Amino acid sequence: MIDQKGFTDRGNWYKGNLHSHTINSDGIYSPQTAKEEFMKHGYSFLCLSDHNLYTDYRESLNSGDFIILPGLEAAAVLFDENMDCVKVHHINGILGTTQMQERATLPLFGHMEKYGPYLFYGSWDEAAAAQMIIDELHNKGCFVTYNHPVWSRIDINTLHWLKDVDLLEIFNYNTENESGTGFITSCWDQMLRAGIKQKANATDDNHNGGIFDDAFGGFIMVNAKRLHQDDIVSAILEGNYYSSSGPLIKDWGIRDSKISFSCEPVERINIIADGFVGSGITFIAEAGESLTDCEYLLTGKEHYVRIECMDRKGRKAWTNPIYIK
Repeated sequence: MIDQKGFTDRGNWYKGNLHSHTINSDGIYSPQTAKEEFMKHGYSFLCLSDHNLYTDYRESLNSGDFIILPGLEAAAVLFDENMDCVKVHHINGILGTTQMQERATLPLFGHMEKYGPYLFYGSWDEAAAAQMIIDELHNKGCFVTYNHPVWSRIDINTLHWLKDVDLLEIFNYNTENESGTGFITSCWDQMLRAGIKQKANATDDNHNGGIFDDAFGGFIMVNAKRLHQDDIVSAILEGNYYSSSGPLIKDWGIRDSKISFSCEPVERINIIADGFVGSGITFIAEAGESLTDCEYLLTGKEHYVRIECMDRKGRKAWTNPIYIK
């Protein structure tokens, strides 16, 4: 079994949120306030993904210790005969690297440019509606995240058919606190077991309306050379990051056929793998104690392995998968 590191040693850790809203759509924060509030909570980058409106505040908000990733949240909406919204696709398009922008086959978005929403009445081809948006966003130099599919009432099987989804939102702090629809890790494992090499992310999706807490509870930690658009996006697309709703992960990987993992003190560490029924293992701390590391000998029959840990407040962190070689 080939040794593999879960993260590279390229540089520094940067905390960021890829899904947030401002007064430009249905949020409460101004873009300036959003920057200030996220900086107070240790964030280094933020995507202002307002609904169907692309914004680019790099010139006015970027600084030496904080950057904006330009983007938007695009929608396709299905209405029934009573004009009730019964299903939606919400897909973020986030500006890619300089190379991705140069390869774009459609014009890049401009600041304050509207996009969509695509509206359907009575019926739709669910996968085709999403794929249309995904393809257009990629062709405009963006990478994409598929957001909160449980909240959106999407048939989970649809996710298996979609092509080129860069990140699947497996935890959404907003929808979890609103209606208990923020987690989708079981579907993620179904995709991984089917051979779909899907990276994942955790987000806030904050609107800051005050009805319930929706900010600073879902984020990614990216390991990159520097705090720069190209470096952050490249690290994300390479999978050199992890997702969290609280705990911080220090390191993980495969060495001498063993999975090793280290993190801040947590109550539980789950090593999740495919290959056969019962593969993987859970480590649980004794009463009054905590876990900070673990090791597990792989059998060689696994195709992938990922790790999630949970602290005593129920907050989790998730690695992306390592594919066994």
